[in-house]
Amino acid sequence: MLLSVKAVTSGARSAEIVVFDENDPLGAHYYDASVGIVRAPSELTLTGPFNGKLLILTNQAASGAHSGLLEWKSAPGGEWLLLVASPGWQRRDISAMHFLQFQLNAPTSVPAEALPRLRLESTLNFSSAAIELGDFLKDGVDGDPLTWQSVSLPLNAFKPYGQFELSQFKGVVFSQSTADNSQHTLWFDALRMVSTNPLPRLSPPSPPTELIALSGDRTVTLNWSDPSPTRASGYHVFRATAREGDWSKISAAPVTITAFADTSVSNRQQYFYRIRAINTAGESANSESVSVTPSPINDDEAFLELVQRTAFHYFWNEANPINGLVRDRSQPHSAASIAATGFGLTAIGIGIERGWITRAQGLARTRATLETLWRTLQGTNLSGTIGHKGWFYHFLEMETATRAGHSELSSIDTALLLAGVLYSRQYFNADNLEEKEIRDLANRIFDRVDWRWMADGGESLTLGWHPERGFIPHRWRGYNEAMILYLLGLGASKGALPPEHWRSWTKTYNWETHYGQSFVVFPPHFGHQYSHCWIDFRGIADDYLRDRGIDYFENSRRAALAQRAYAIANPGGFPGYGANVWGLTACDGPGTPGKFSYMARGGPPPENDDGTIAPTAAGASLPFTPTESLAALRHFYHQFRERIWCGYGFRDAFNLEANWWATDVIGIDQGPILLMIENHRSGHIWRVFMSGPEIQRGLRRAGFQPLHHTKPPEN
Repeated sequence: MLLSVKAVTSGARSAEIVVFDENDPLGAHYYDASVGIVRAPSELTLTGPFNGKLLILTNQAASGAHSGLLEWKSAPGGEWLLLVASPGWQRRDISAMHFLQFQLNAPTSVPAEALPRLRLESTLNFSSAAIELGDFLKDGVDGDPLTWQSVSLPLNAFKPYGQFELSQFKGVVFSQSTADNSQHTLWFDALRMVSTNPLPRLSPPSPPTELIALSGDRTVTLNWSDPSPTRASGYHVFRATAREGDWSKISAAPVTITAFADTSVSNRQQYFYRIRAINTAGESANSESVSVTPSPINDDEAFLELVQRTAFHYFWNEANPINGLVRDRSQPHSAASIAATGFGLTAIGIGIERGWITRAQGLARTRATLETLWRTLQGTNLSGTIGHKGWFYHFLEMETATRAGHSELSSIDTALLLAGVLYSRQYFNADNLEEKEIRDLANRIFDRVDWRWMADGGESLTLGWHPERGFIPHRWRGYNEAMILYLLGLGASKGALPPEHWRSWTKTYNWETHYGQSFVVFPPHFGHQYSHCWIDFRGIADDYLRDRGIDYFENSRRAALAQRAYAIANPGGFPGYGANVWGLTACDGPGTPGKFSYMARGGPPPENDDGTIAPTAAGASLPFTPTESLAALRHFYHQFRERIWCGYGFRDAFNLEANWWATDVIGIDQGPILLMIENHRSGHIWRVFMSGPEIQRGLRRAGFQPLHHTKPPEN
């Protein structure tokens, strides 16, 4: 049921894929996407959470500001290894690449026979053959710390690949070679995969445009647009306290997204900002400058406006404006997520209603997205298609809108995409040609879905399908986030699912009582939120909940209160848990010993609880628990803003025990924050989406009726 993985990359045909070029933007002095293991008597210098991360060296670099430190002793009977993965633990398709290249340096010479072994590792944890680095550096690494050596290793040298696949590349593993029982030090930087094709000749980029600054308490959040046909490789942020004053660069490393949060400011002091774009050809001229004066946010509506608007910018900035697809996560090489694109389509209406974009802008972006979804090829080919039988692949290449990697045809992610499609149809309801075309495209996309095919002959839907091996054997049975999947299928005008599917869905519900709350249990909180982003369940119930006297809105309210009570009780004894630090759901994590990386966490009952809290769990519960959720969001902001706040609002998650703070924003976690804040503030999405005939028909066929409290709710 996990809706996000370490995102498949787009752009496999590009001339270069960066794996490690760390400039330590968070100032943590370690590289998050790494893990080191050492067995005595060998030694390996590590740092960070559980002393298991690559140390970022702050005074050496081949480019940028920092490099990675590889400091080891290979002893007989011992072992060590260090995995250096792509940023955010992304899956990268390097099948079009031919060389692994990086820069090496050392304070003293390292002989060839002492250099580490290297191998490639996939996201499925399969490894290529290992090679001896010394076989390619016959003279070793010299001892001149002022000179960096370029290393270029042909990927063919790592054959046989065995079960390792280039399309599933995760990272490079350095490991123990000759056990010479001596201390050695290397600095490495600019680790990347390159093709044999030369990089295209570039001109310096155009200066960023449309720079805006949002004021927060001791924070300024910046967003801008990149007008260049090819997005710049990074951006420098400059600040001054007077328009004609002394400007200083405040971004320690190039910013890779078109957003930035300055958390080193004082309230009631005016600041000026401007941005420059950079690429390999140079730096752009300055953008226009903006001024802003941060101040405390005492008004709850103003605070929610800030959280909501920054989340909106994720979906506006991280979409391909040509085809409308939205990145899975805030990494330059992330693939598109169809679920994030569904949230993004809905975000457009919010942006228009709130005045953040014009209706014309929103209409154009929506049209581009729906054209892509309708016109891109479907079929059974292993690649080059967007989906099959109306369903869509979980991850798509950002540029081509075709299947990324080996991702599955995903039933639930398609449902979340279709929710955004139907919302767009209901929102753009004007009697003019442009908006009629939106409605026509939306109807074609929805009516094309072959709902019964995804059931594969059963009375429930499968999780998905792979062209290589067919249907995924697991099925959607309640209770979890797939309510919206079944209700859309039941309400389809063509080939609708029979009502038996809803009865099959509810047969596996578990009604339990935890911390004084009785409800249908699903420990990870996204299962209590995703369907509610679009469907207004207030005052209606199916047979199962009608017998218990409550609706699904109340069920989610109880689940949120129980999860908060679980955090207060803190049976796992995790630091920080309490009334204002709660929220367990599917999210990123430290990925260190005893801690998970991306995982569905939940409770009660506890499920994979490792002390990792995700702001989306409390934030997307705002309609259910307005007082408790708002208090949690304010606490996250005021107590942790320097580590958790970024240009797109809250980063994905944090773990106080591990002193770990996510680097990324994930679309399927940021989307529920944006949508559910809007439902809390205005009910806009519920009102628009519920006007559609499909959802009304689906609810009726599932047996939903107005809830009349003929007996007290069970509690």
